[in-house]
Amino acid sequence: MKKILPFVIVLVLIPLTSGNWNMFMHDEEHTGFNDIDMKNINSVIWSFDLEGRVCSSPVIVEDVIYIGSEKYFYAIDLNGNILWKKEMNILWSSPTILDNIYIGTWDGYVYCLNKDGEIIWDIELGKEIRGSPLVYKDRIFIGTGGLNPSFYCIDALTGEIQWSYKTISPIKTSASAWNDRIYIVFQNDIYADELYCFDLDGNLVWKYKTSDVPEGICVPPIATRRTQFITSSPTIYKDRVYFGSGEKKAYCIDCKTGELIWEFKTKETKWMKEYATGEDRIISTLAAAYDMVYFGSWNNTIYALDADTGSEIWTFLTGDKTISSPAVADGMVYLGCMDGHFYCFDSDGNILGDFKLGKVLGSPSISNGYVFVPAGSKLYCLGEKAQEIKETKTEENGNPSSKTYYIIGAVIGIVILIAIGMKRR
Repeated sequence: MKKILPFVIVLVLIPLTSGNWNMFMHDEEHTGFNDIDMKNINSVIWSFDLEGRVCSSPVIVEDVIYIGSEKYFYAIDLNGNILWKKEMNILWSSPTILDNIYIGTWDGYVYCLNKDGEIIWDIELGKEIRGSPLVYKDRIFIGTGGLNPSFYCIDALTGEIQWSYKTISPIKTSASAWNDRIYIVFQNDIYADELYCFDLDGNLVWKYKTSDVPEGICVPPIATRRTQFITSSPTIYKDRVYFGSGEKKAYCIDCKTGELIWEFKTKETKWMKEYATGEDRIISTLAAAYDMVYFGSWNNTIYALDADTGSEIWTFLTGDKTISSPAVADGMVYLGCMDGHFYCFDSDGNILGDFKLGKVLGSPSISNGYVFVPAGSKLYCLGEKAQEIKETKTEENGNPSSKTYYIIGAVIGIVILIAIGMKRR
Protein backbone atom coordinates (compact mmCIF):
# COMPACT_ATOMS: atom_id res chain seq x y z
CA MET A 1 0.00 0.00 0.00
CA LYS A 2 1.29 3.39 -0.96
CA LYS A 3 1.62 5.63 2.02
CA ILE A 4 0.56 9.19 1.59
CA LEU A 5 2.02 11.52 4.17
CA PRO A 6 -0.33 14.48 4.43
CA PHE A 7 1.26 17.91 4.12
CA VAL A 8 -0.71 20.23 6.31
CA ILE A 9 -0.57 24.01 6.26
CA VAL A 10 -2.40 25.56 9.17
CA LEU A 11 -3.13 29.25 9.66
CA VAL A 12 -3.60 29.99 13.35
CA LEU A 13 -5.35 33.33 13.81
CA ILE A 14 -4.03 34.50 17.15
CA PRO A 15 -4.04 38.27 17.79
CA LEU A 16 -0.49 39.57 18.01
CA THR A 17 0.65 41.85 20.79
CA SER A 18 1.29 45.22 19.20
CA GLY A 19 2.77 47.95 21.34
CA ASN A 20 2.30 47.36 25.06
CA TRP A 21 1.30 50.37 27.15
CA ASN A 22 3.00 49.47 30.44
CA MET A 23 2.29 52.51 32.61
CA PHE A 24 0.76 55.96 32.83
CA MET A 25 1.75 57.90 29.68
CA HIS A 26 3.26 54.71 28.21
CA ASP A 27 6.90 54.83 29.37
CA GLU A 28 9.37 55.94 32.04
CA GLU A 29 9.71 59.33 30.34
CA HIS A 30 5.91 59.89 30.20
CA THR A 31 5.99 60.72 26.49
CA GLY A 32 2.50 59.32 25.88
CA PHE A 33 3.78 58.02 22.53
CA ASN A 34 3.42 54.48 21.17
CA ASP A 35 5.37 53.72 18.01
CA ILE A 36 2.78 51.51 16.29
CA ASP A 37 0.53 51.67 13.23
CA MET A 38 -3.03 52.72 14.02
CA LYS A 39 -6.39 51.73 12.62
CA ASN A 40 -8.92 54.24 11.38
CA ILE A 41 -10.56 55.03 14.72
CA ASN A 42 -14.19 55.53 13.72
CA SER A 43 -16.31 53.36 16.04
CA VAL A 44 -16.92 52.32 19.62
CA ILE A 45 -16.10 48.60 19.56
CA TRP A 46 -17.21 47.86 23.12
CA SER A 47 -17.72 49.43 26.53
CA PHE A 48 -17.14 47.94 29.97
CA ASP A 49 -18.89 49.03 33.18
CA LEU A 50 -16.29 49.72 35.89
CA GLU A 51 -18.91 49.91 38.68
CA GLY A 52 -17.82 53.30 39.93
CA ARG A 53 -16.02 56.52 39.13
CA VAL A 54 -12.79 56.12 37.23
CA CYS A 55 -10.04 58.73 37.09
CA SER A 56 -7.10 56.42 36.37
CA SER A 57 -5.78 55.27 33.00
CA PRO A 58 -5.71 51.78 31.48
CA VAL A 59 -2.52 49.79 30.99
CA ILE A 60 -2.28 47.11 28.29
CA VAL A 61 0.29 44.30 28.51
CA GLU A 62 0.28 41.08 26.49
CA ASP A 63 -3.29 41.64 25.26
CA VAL A 64 -4.69 42.20 28.76
CA ILE A 65 -6.09 45.53 29.94
CA TYR A 66 -5.62 46.56 33.58
CA ILE A 67 -7.56 49.46 35.10
CA GLY A 68 -8.84 50.57 38.50
CA SER A 69 -11.95 52.40 39.70
CA GLU A 70 -13.05 53.64 43.10
CA LYS A 71 -14.27 50.11 43.90
CA TYR A 72 -12.27 47.49 41.98
CA PHE A 73 -9.09 46.72 40.08
CA TYR A 74 -9.80 44.82 36.85
CA ALA A 75 -8.06 42.62 34.29
CA ILE A 76 -9.97 42.57 30.99
CA ASP A 77 -9.18 40.91 27.66
CA LEU A 78 -9.13 42.78 24.35
CA ASN A 79 -12.71 41.72 23.63
CA GLY A 80 -13.99 43.45 26.77
CA ASN A 81 -14.45 40.26 28.82
CA ILE A 82 -13.43 40.29 32.48
CA LEU A 83 -10.59 37.98 33.50
CA TRP A 84 -10.60 38.89 37.19
CA LYS A 85 -11.30 41.77 39.54
CA LYS A 86 -10.03 42.65 43.00
CA GLU A 87 -11.63 44.96 45.54
CA MET A 88 -9.49 48.10 45.75
CA ASN A 89 -10.09 51.86 45.99
CA ILE A 90 -7.85 52.99 43.14
CA LEU A 91 -9.53 56.20 41.95
CA TRP A 92 -6.57 58.17 40.47
CA SER A 93 -3.46 55.98 40.37
CA SER A 94 -2.75 53.97 37.20
CA PRO A 95 -0.93 50.63 37.39
CA THR A 96 2.61 50.00 36.21
CA ILE A 97 3.23 46.51 34.85
CA LEU A 98 6.55 44.84 34.17
CA ASP A 99 6.98 41.29 35.49
CA ASN A 100 4.46 42.14 38.23
CA ILE A 101 1.69 44.70 38.74
CA TYR A 102 2.30 47.77 40.91
CA ILE A 103 -0.56 50.04 41.96
CA GLY A 104 -1.28 52.74 44.56
CA THR A 105 -4.64 53.16 46.31
CA TRP A 106 -6.61 56.10 47.66
CA ASP A 107 -6.33 54.70 51.19
CA GLY A 108 -2.53 54.90 51.04
CA TYR A 109 -1.34 51.41 50.12
CA VAL A 110 1.07 50.30 47.41
CA TYR A 111 0.45 46.77 46.16
CA CYS A 112 2.57 44.35 44.19
CA LEU A 113 0.40 41.73 42.46
CA ASN A 114 1.12 38.92 40.07
CA LYS A 115 -0.76 38.85 36.78
CA ASP A 116 -3.44 36.62 38.27
CA GLY A 117 -4.29 39.35 40.78
CA GLU A 118 -2.69 37.65 43.79
CA ILE A 119 -0.93 39.92 46.29
CA ILE A 120 2.85 39.41 46.53
CA TRP A 121 3.40 42.24 49.02
CA ASP A 122 1.81 45.48 50.16
CA ILE A 123 2.90 48.48 52.20
CA GLU A 124 0.94 51.30 53.82
CA LEU A 125 2.49 54.71 53.17
CA GLY A 126 -0.14 57.17 54.30
CA LYS A 127 -3.22 58.37 52.50
CA GLU A 128 -4.45 59.55 49.14
CA ILE A 129 -2.05 58.08 46.61
CA ARG A 130 -3.02 59.93 43.48
CA GLY A 131 0.07 59.59 41.32
CA SER A 132 1.04 56.42 39.47
CA PRO A 133 4.04 54.32 40.49
CA LEU A 134 7.23 54.68 38.47
CA VAL A 135 9.19 51.41 38.39
CA TYR A 136 12.80 52.00 37.43
CA LYS A 137 15.78 49.70 38.02
CA ASP A 138 13.96 47.51 40.56
CA ARG A 139 12.74 50.51 42.53
CA ILE A 140 9.32 52.11 42.86
CA PHE A 141 8.98 55.89 43.09
CA ILE A 142 5.66 57.26 44.30
CA GLY A 143 4.24 60.18 46.32
CA THR A 144 1.47 60.40 48.90
CA GLY A 145 -1.04 62.95 50.17
CA GLY A 146 -2.80 63.25 53.50
CA LEU A 147 -1.39 64.98 56.57
CA ASN A 148 2.17 63.69 56.13
CA PRO A 149 2.90 63.71 52.40
CA SER A 150 6.22 62.31 51.20
CA PHE A 151 7.99 61.08 48.08
CA TYR A 152 9.11 57.45 48.47
CA CYS A 153 11.60 55.06 46.92
CA ILE A 154 10.60 51.43 47.54
CA ASP A 155 12.34 48.16 46.71
CA ALA A 156 10.20 46.63 43.96
CA LEU A 157 11.06 43.07 45.00
CA THR A 158 10.47 43.31 48.75
CA GLY A 159 8.31 46.38 49.30
CA GLU A 160 10.81 47.86 51.76
CA ILE A 161 11.29 51.64 51.85
CA GLN A 162 14.74 52.66 50.59
CA TRP A 163 14.42 56.39 51.23
CA SER A 164 11.82 59.16 51.45
CA TYR A 165 11.65 62.92 50.99
CA LYS A 166 9.23 64.89 53.16
CA THR A 167 7.02 67.45 51.41
CA ILE A 168 4.63 70.12 52.66
CA SER A 169 1.79 69.64 50.19
CA PRO A 170 0.20 66.46 48.81
CA ILE A 171 1.88 64.95 45.77
CA LYS A 172 -0.60 64.54 42.94
CA THR A 173 1.87 63.82 40.14
CA SER A 174 3.81 60.79 38.90
CA ALA A 175 7.60 60.63 38.67
CA SER A 176 9.53 60.07 35.46
CA ALA A 177 13.05 58.72 34.90
CA TRP A 178 15.96 59.46 32.60
CA ASN A 179 19.64 58.56 32.77
CA ASP A 180 19.52 57.42 36.45
CA ARG A 181 17.72 60.60 37.44
CA ILE A 182 14.22 60.80 38.90
CA TYR A 183 12.02 63.83 38.17
CA ILE A 184 8.94 64.80 40.18
CA VAL A 185 6.88 67.98 40.44
CA PHE A 186 4.97 69.18 43.48
CA GLN A 187 4.34 72.25 45.58
CA ASN A 188 6.75 72.48 48.47
CA ASP A 189 5.76 75.88 49.79
CA ILE A 190 2.43 77.66 50.12
CA TYR A 191 2.75 79.16 46.63
CA ALA A 192 5.86 77.56 45.15
CA ASP A 193 5.52 75.08 42.29
CA GLU A 194 8.77 73.13 41.94
CA LEU A 195 10.37 70.50 39.72
CA TYR A 196 12.81 68.24 41.59
CA CYS A 197 15.62 66.08 40.20
CA PHE A 198 16.94 63.29 42.47
CA ASP A 199 19.57 60.64 41.95
CA LEU A 200 18.64 57.02 42.68
CA ASP A 201 19.85 57.30 46.28
CA GLY A 202 17.56 60.22 47.07
CA ASN A 203 20.11 63.01 46.84
CA LEU A 204 18.75 66.25 45.42
CA VAL A 205 20.61 67.08 42.20
CA TRP A 206 18.73 70.31 41.43
CA LYS A 207 15.28 71.88 41.61
CA TYR A 208 13.52 74.46 39.51
CA LYS A 209 11.07 76.83 41.15
CA THR A 210 8.35 78.65 39.27
CA SER A 211 6.94 81.90 40.65
CA ASP A 212 5.77 82.26 44.26
CA VAL A 213 2.19 83.32 43.52
CA PRO A 214 0.68 82.17 40.21
CA GLU A 215 -0.58 85.13 38.23
CA GLY A 216 -4.29 85.82 38.73
CA ILE A 217 -4.54 83.67 41.86
CA CYS A 218 -6.35 85.14 44.84
CA VAL A 219 -4.45 84.68 48.09
CA PRO A 220 -6.66 82.72 50.51
CA PRO A 221 -7.61 84.56 53.70
CA ILE A 222 -6.25 81.77 55.90
CA ALA A 223 -2.48 81.68 55.75
CA THR A 224 -2.32 77.97 56.47
CA ARG A 225 -4.54 77.07 53.52
CA ARG A 226 -2.37 75.40 50.90
CA THR A 227 -3.69 74.87 47.40
CA GLN A 228 -1.54 72.71 45.18
CA PHE A 229 -1.54 74.19 41.72
CA ILE A 230 0.81 71.73 40.04
CA THR A 231 -0.64 68.37 39.07
CA SER A 232 0.97 67.95 35.65
CA SER A 233 3.57 65.17 35.74
CA PRO A 234 7.01 65.70 34.15
CA THR A 235 7.66 64.49 30.61
CA ILE A 236 11.18 63.73 29.39
CA TYR A 237 11.89 64.25 25.70
CA LYS A 238 15.28 64.75 24.03
CA ASP A 239 17.16 65.74 27.21
CA ARG A 240 14.45 68.14 28.32
CA VAL A 241 11.72 68.08 30.97
CA TYR A 242 8.27 69.46 30.17
CA PHE A 243 5.49 70.17 32.66
CA GLY A 244 2.51 72.45 33.20
CA SER A 245 1.59 74.49 36.27
CA GLY A 246 -1.12 76.63 37.83
CA GLU A 247 0.43 79.77 36.41
CA LYS A 248 -1.22 79.23 33.03
CA LYS A 249 2.21 78.16 31.80
CA ALA A 250 4.00 75.19 30.32
CA TYR A 251 7.73 74.88 31.02
CA CYS A 252 10.71 73.34 29.24
CA ILE A 253 13.72 72.66 31.49
CA ASP A 254 17.18 71.26 30.76
CA CYS A 255 17.34 67.71 32.18
CA LYS A 256 20.98 67.98 33.23
CA THR A 257 21.20 71.49 34.67
CA GLY A 258 17.65 72.42 35.69
CA GLU A 259 17.88 75.65 33.71
CA LEU A 260 14.84 77.14 31.99
CA ILE A 261 14.84 76.76 28.19
CA TRP A 262 11.41 78.25 27.48
CA GLU A 263 8.01 78.88 29.01
CA PHE A 264 4.65 79.22 27.29
CA LYS A 265 1.67 81.12 28.66
CA THR A 266 -1.78 79.87 27.72
CA LYS A 267 -4.25 82.16 26.04
CA GLU A 268 -6.79 84.15 27.99
CA THR A 269 -10.28 83.02 27.12
CA LYS A 270 -13.74 83.85 28.37
CA TRP A 271 -13.48 80.80 30.60
CA MET A 272 -10.36 82.14 32.30
CA LYS A 273 -11.95 85.53 32.96
CA GLU A 274 -14.81 83.87 34.83
CA TYR A 275 -12.42 82.24 37.32
CA ALA A 276 -9.67 83.91 39.34
CA THR A 277 -8.80 81.13 41.78
CA GLY A 278 -6.49 78.86 39.81
CA GLU A 279 -9.19 77.32 37.62
CA ASP A 280 -7.06 77.99 34.55
CA ARG A 281 -4.19 75.69 35.52
CA ILE A 282 -2.57 73.03 33.33
CA ILE A 283 -3.32 69.65 34.88
CA SER A 284 -2.74 67.66 31.70
CA THR A 285 0.64 65.94 31.44
CA LEU A 286 2.36 66.95 28.21
CA ALA A 287 2.72 64.25 25.55
CA ALA A 288 5.83 64.49 23.36
CA ALA A 289 6.41 63.14 19.86
CA TYR A 290 7.44 64.30 16.39
CA ASP A 291 9.32 67.29 17.92
CA MET A 292 6.03 68.55 19.36
CA VAL A 293 4.39 68.64 22.79
CA TYR A 294 0.63 68.33 23.27
CA PHE A 295 -1.59 69.13 26.27
CA GLY A 296 -4.98 70.40 27.35
CA SER A 297 -5.74 73.27 29.70
CA TRP A 298 -8.53 74.45 31.98
CA ASN A 299 -9.11 77.36 29.61
CA ASN A 300 -11.03 75.09 27.21
CA THR A 301 -8.08 74.79 24.82
CA ILE A 302 -5.92 71.96 23.49
CA TYR A 303 -2.41 73.06 22.49
CA ALA A 304 0.31 71.77 20.18
CA LEU A 305 3.70 73.46 20.65
CA ASP A 306 7.09 73.16 19.02
CA ALA A 307 9.09 71.12 21.54
CA ASP A 308 12.33 72.96 20.76
CA THR A 309 11.12 76.57 20.89
CA GLY A 310 7.74 76.53 22.66
CA SER A 311 6.09 78.21 19.67
CA GLU A 312 2.39 77.56 19.23
CA ILE A 313 1.66 75.35 16.22
CA TRP A 314 -2.08 74.83 16.56
CA THR A 315 -4.91 75.01 19.09
CA PHE A 316 -8.41 73.61 19.40
CA LEU A 317 -11.20 75.13 21.49
CA THR A 318 -13.25 72.62 23.49
CA GLY A 319 -16.53 72.95 25.38
CA ASP A 320 -15.00 72.53 28.85
CA LYS A 321 -11.69 72.17 30.69
CA THR A 322 -9.28 69.31 30.08
CA ILE A 323 -7.84 67.15 32.86
CA SER A 324 -6.91 64.15 30.73
CA SER A 325 -3.47 63.79 29.12
CA PRO A 326 -2.93 63.02 25.43
CA ALA A 327 -1.86 59.78 23.77
CA VAL A 328 0.02 59.87 20.45
CA ALA A 329 0.60 57.24 17.77
CA ASP A 330 1.04 57.05 13.99
CA GLY A 331 0.87 60.83 13.53
CA MET A 332 -2.39 61.15 15.47
CA VAL A 333 -3.20 62.74 18.84
CA TYR A 334 -5.97 61.41 21.11
CA LEU A 335 -7.40 63.40 24.02
CA GLY A 336 -10.62 63.58 26.05
CA CYS A 337 -12.33 66.53 27.68
CA MET A 338 -14.70 67.32 30.56
CA ASP A 339 -17.40 68.22 28.04
CA GLY A 340 -17.76 64.50 27.36
CA HIS A 341 -16.06 64.54 23.96
CA PHE A 342 -13.08 62.42 23.00
CA TYR A 343 -11.11 63.74 20.05
CA CYS A 344 -8.71 62.38 17.47
CA PHE A 345 -6.50 64.92 15.66
CA ASP A 346 -3.99 64.61 12.86
CA SER A 347 -0.58 66.29 13.06
CA ASP A 348 -2.03 69.58 11.78
CA GLY A 349 -4.81 69.73 14.37
CA ASN A 350 -7.60 68.61 12.06
CA ILE A 351 -10.30 66.48 13.71
CA LEU A 352 -10.37 62.89 12.48
CA GLY A 353 -12.80 61.65 15.11
CA ASP A 354 -15.15 63.04 17.77
CA PHE A 355 -16.87 60.62 20.18
CA LYS A 356 -19.41 61.60 22.84
CA LEU A 357 -18.48 59.24 25.69
CA GLY A 358 -18.91 61.16 28.94
CA LYS A 359 -16.55 63.15 31.14
CA VAL A 360 -12.97 62.04 30.59
CA LEU A 361 -10.91 62.30 33.78
CA GLY A 362 -8.39 59.52 33.13
CA SER A 363 -6.09 59.44 30.13
CA PRO A 364 -6.32 57.25 27.02
CA SER A 365 -3.97 54.40 26.19
CA ILE A 366 -3.08 52.89 22.82
CA SER A 367 -2.33 49.27 21.95
CA ASN A 368 -3.02 46.80 19.14
CA GLY A 369 -4.26 49.64 16.95
CA TYR A 370 -7.07 50.49 19.37
CA VAL A 371 -7.59 53.39 21.76
CA PHE A 372 -8.83 52.62 25.28
CA VAL A 373 -10.61 55.51 27.00
CA PRO A 374 -11.88 55.80 30.59
CA ALA A 375 -14.96 58.02 30.63
CA GLY A 376 -17.58 58.41 33.35
CA SER A 377 -17.75 54.97 34.98
CA LYS A 378 -16.88 52.99 31.84
CA LEU A 379 -13.92 51.89 29.78
CA TYR A 380 -14.37 52.28 26.02
CA CYS A 381 -12.51 50.54 23.22
CA LEU A 382 -12.37 52.63 20.05
CA GLY A 383 -11.37 51.07 16.76
CA GLU A 384 -11.94 50.76 13.06
CA LYS A 385 -14.55 48.03 12.72
CA ALA A 386 -18.11 49.34 12.90
CA GLN A 387 -20.36 46.98 14.81
CA GLU A 388 -23.06 47.00 17.42
CA ILE A 389 -21.81 48.40 20.71
CA LYS A 390 -21.43 45.68 23.30
CA GLU A 391 -21.51 46.51 26.98
CA THR A 392 -19.92 43.65 28.88
CA LYS A 393 -20.90 42.52 32.33
CA THR A 394 -18.54 42.71 35.28
CA GLU A 395 -19.24 39.19 36.51
CA GLU A 396 -16.37 36.78 36.09
CA ASN A 397 -17.86 34.40 33.58
CA GLY A 398 -14.75 32.69 32.30
CA ASN A 399 -15.82 33.15 28.66
CA PRO A 400 -13.06 32.10 26.30
CA SER A 401 -11.46 34.89 24.30
CA SER A 402 -11.20 35.00 20.53
CA LYS A 403 -7.67 33.65 20.89
CA THR A 404 -9.08 30.47 22.44
CA TYR A 405 -11.57 30.03 19.62
CA TYR A 406 -8.82 30.43 17.03
CA ILE A 407 -6.68 27.75 18.66
CA ILE A 408 -9.62 25.33 18.98
CA GLY A 409 -10.49 25.88 15.32
CA ALA A 410 -6.90 25.26 14.25
CA VAL A 411 -6.71 22.01 16.24
CA ILE A 412 -9.99 20.77 14.72
CA GLY A 413 -8.64 21.59 11.27
CA ILE A 414 -5.46 19.59 11.90
CA VAL A 415 -7.45 16.57 13.11
CA ILE A 416 -9.71 16.64 10.01
CA LEU A 417 -6.76 16.86 7.61
CA ILE A 418 -4.92 14.03 9.35
CA ALA A 419 -8.07 11.89 9.19
CA ILE A 420 -8.37 12.53 5.44
CA GLY A 421 -4.76 11.53 4.95
CA MET A 422 -5.22 8.30 6.91
CA LYS A 423 -8.30 7.42 4.86
CA ARG A 424 -6.31 7.70 1.62
CA ARG A 425 -3.71 5.17 2.75
